Amino acid sequence: MIVNDRELSRLVEAGLAAAHRGEVARARALFENLLLYKDFAPVHIGLALTYLVAGDFGQAETILKNDVLAANPADADALALLGLTLSFAGRVEEGAALFERVPKEGAAGKLVATFSSFSA
Repeated sequence: MIVNDRELSRLVEAGLAAAHRGEVARARALFENLLLYKDFAPVHIGLALTYLVAGDFGQAETILKNDVLAANPADADALALLGLTLSFAGRVEEGAALFERVPKEGAAGKLVATFSSFSA
């Protein structure tokens, strides 16, 4: 299976939707298989999300730090998800510090603002 960037983006969206529906194993398998074809930050972020929703905060943190933020320390989506991961793991201050690095505009900024309004 060789996919172009447009197809890859659609498959990432499908994986995210599966994770949000609770089909974590299916989403994880999709993301792991996509990584065989392309090292693409959104795929790593999706894979990290599957670990976050399963409560494996350590694995989610490792993926976000090593596979996304090591290459692009300013990746807003990875910063936001890592902030959420740390917050859910009880490391609220570390999560809040990451939230400060997320630009306010865009989807990641909206996610942070929404989460912050509920957790305050």
